[in-house]
Amino acid sequence: MSDALTALLAELEVFDRATTRPSRIGPRRMLNITRDTGEFRAALVKATNATRVLKIGTSNGYSTLGLARAVRSSGQHPDESRTET
Repeated sequence: MSDALTALLAELEVFDRATTRPSRIGPRRMLNITRDTGEFRAALVKATNATRVLKIGTSNGYSTLGLARAVRSSGQHPDESRTET
């Protein structure tokens, strides 16, 4: 994993902890998945050699970055799995 991606994910984790206090409400509240959940989902992507994933989110992209990293670790860029017919 690149140092820049590691730093970004760490920054998003800190931001999530700061905004998910029970008293916090409103549009700035984030509900990221936990690091353990992200690692589990990445393991599933890798175990199935997935080259495509569908992620629909409403937060700050934390889980999307983890899934993209897992797909990329298979040695492919996500778009390379497409075949033209």
